[in-house]
Amino acid sequence: MSNPTPEQYTNPEVHEATSTLMTVIKFLRDIVVIFLIAFAIRSFLVTPFQIQGVSMDDSFSDHEYILVNTFGYLNFDTHFNEFLHSNPDPVSGTIAQLLKKIPIHVGDPKRGDVIVLKPHIDKSREYYIKRVIGLPGETVRIFDGKVFIKKVDAEDFVEINEPYLSLVNSRQTLVNDQRTEKIFEIPENSYWVMGDNRLNSSDSRNCFKNCNLPNSTHFLAREDILGKVAMSFGYFNIFDKKEGFPYFGSFKWEIKPRFFDTPSTAQYPELDSTTHD
Repeated sequence: MSNPTPEQYTNPEVHEATSTLMTVIKFLRDIVVIFLIAFAIRSFLVTPFQIQGVSMDDSFSDHEYILVNTFGYLNFDTHFNEFLHSNPDPVSGTIAQLLKKIPIHVGDPKRGDVIVLKPHIDKSREYYIKRVIGLPGETVRIFDGKVFIKKVDAEDFVEINEPYLSLVNSRQTLVNDQRTEKIFEIPENSYWVMGDNRLNSSDSRNCFKNCNLPNSTHFLAREDILGKVAMSFGYFNIFDKKEGFPYFGSFKWEIKPRFFDTPSTAQYPELDSTTHD
């Protein structure tokens, strides 16, 4: 009688259990990797949003889905400030402090860019969508419903042309509902932003509707800017909410997607033609 081979002593149940355990471990590993990739994309590349409000009518509408490019404004020196202000655990806080020191600065907002921002005072709103009008160091003059810009080192104000404003909002840029002259000097690392629906927008003119609160300001800090609108996916009405319950909607494009034709910026050639000393 021959001796049994080593293969005959193999316990298939042990082998099967080990195989199952490795499958679970690999599955969990893949889930973690996918989560980290998704987190990195959302934090450093692009972030989806749905607009809630009419402050950017007629350029962007209520319920419209947009994709925001966060990489274009990426600045490690300020990118982690909000996270650090949330009192993270010691390990995460230390990692964030180390990342802040990495000299990565991709770019800054330009005049005319449509941006998504974090309000500095109004905690009831998570994000706003506005248009950049004034840049750091410039002076904004609002008079008789019109907007004037004096660039850094320029001698005179220049009225800007805003073709994206609707007829209702044209020449209706007011401060405190008045047509009297108001002048604002923009500090360094700050911006002046407004909604295209000038008659119905909380923006730099009214400190985002919080001028009566302590530490309020007309200006938007660079670190509060999340990114620039890159693409519109429109709004397809599948469900409507009535009295808190979802109902079937109209099943049609209430807002048509614009994809790569999304009007995410504007040009002001009248400012480029000004001369400097």
